[in-house]
Amino acid sequence: MSGAKVVAVTGANGYVGSIIAAALKDEAEVLSLSRAPRGDNQIAFEFGGDMDLLARRLREHGVTHLIHAAWDMRTSTAKEAERICVAGSRAVLAAARRAGVEKLIFISSVSAFRSARSTYGRSKLEVEQAFRDAGGLVLRLGLIHGAHAGGAFGAMKRIATTSPIIPLIGDGKAPQFLLAEDDLKDIIVRAVRGEFDDEASVMTLAHPEPLAFRDILFRLAEEAGCRPIFLPIPWRILYCVLLSQEKLGFKPRARSDSILSFVYQDPAPDFVPMRRHGISPKPFSCSASGACAESAGSERAANRKAWPPG
Repeated sequence: MSGAKVVAVTGANGYVGSIIAAALKDEAEVLSLSRAPRGDNQIAFEFGGDMDLLARRLREHGVTHLIHAAWDMRTSTAKEAERICVAGSRAVLAAARRAGVEKLIFISSVSAFRSARSTYGRSKLEVEQAFRDAGGLVLRLGLIHGAHAGGAFGAMKRIATTSPIIPLIGDGKAPQFLLAEDDLKDIIVRAVRGEFDDEASVMTLAHPEPLAFRDILFRLAEEAGCRPIFLPIPWRILYCVLLSQEKLGFKPRARSDSILSFVYQDPAPDFVPMRRHGISPKPFSCSASGACAESAGSERAANRKAWPPG
């Protein structure tokens, strides 16, 4: 590929998408695809939208790369996920191909694997295959963490640093594979430069040694000066409660499907492609990664006052 790179990023206003867009600001012209575009470098996009118009806009802007990071996390059933996320992602892929986009990158998750039980994991797996069939690159990301964490890690951080009692899903031993924001940025830049163009396999990207859910929460709380009490909740009870709410038409903040993703993890992620390209994600370190330091100082005094040492 010759000439300037123009990278379109779906989901650029989300946590992971915003990291990707920021990583590429010195590498390429970045176009954010979002529901509410606010400038010349943003294009209107949403699942189920006008894909012919999207294809024209991509062509007009001379887009060379598409990074598809958007996903509707509000879907709670397999039918919804298929109709909105899977069909929508296929439509985005088709629009990019009609626009002549040369490089296609799909941002997937370690929740996607062959025997996944969650709708989220199975849906991601379907879209992975569509991108691979089109000659695209698939990046399966671990749980992203950093100084300004959002998404699942951000929620974990808020709970760990603001609540004296922390609920645990099951015994809290579910393994979590983590990836630091800085490592993700480096990987994305390398991907856009074409360093992984010869990679035919899905690239699972995370530190290969997982941490237990409980251990992560404990480290986050400890860094903020908290001494939490952990309250284990049998995961099946939590799953049934959330599922019942969903069936009644409610939209709880946590989804029943997320419980399945959490409990049934890939028992043996394949890190061979990652190592083949010399990628060595750093291990999780609360202070070193900045994952806790941002708010630790302001929260520490309040938390110690609320929870005096026993």
